[in-house]
Amino acid sequence: MKKLVAFIMIIMLVPVVASGQASDPLVGKCVMNAGPNATYLKDFRIQLGKASSAQDFRYKQVFALSKNMKYRFTLCNSENSQGELIMKLVDDTGRTILTSFDPKTGKTFSSIEFVCNKTGTYKIMFDFKDFQQGLGVGVVSLVK
Repeated sequence: MKKLVAFIMIIMLVPVVASGQASDPLVGKCVMNAGPNATYLKDFRIQLGKASSAQDFRYKQVFALSKNMKYRFTLCNSENSQGELIMKLVDDTGRTILTSFDPKTGKTFSSIEFVCNKTGTYKIMFDFKDFQQGLGVGVVSLVK
């Protein structure tokens, strides 16, 4: 009986989850850009105004990652966005593990991969290049 109740609850939640992703075209586009070998885990919608002074990344979330798993971070910008979305992944000691922006070359990457070597909580940070205003989505996926 418990299995039947659990099954019914899962079936009832699937349309809610699916409609949440489908209601935002930018999220849907970004999930598709992650590729066919990626399993969607979470999306982050980022909307920030222009910063008056250079500072640290303005959008921060804590995210749990598991050892020996390969993750893909996909970044998408709205067509109306003035800035280009960038991200940084920081471990629990404050050390930058991964970034989508190379300050030496000025190149940004719309998709980056990371093989986690330590289970734990990480800070995933987003902002727009040069602290511009913008609207974008960051998607975290598990690579098969």
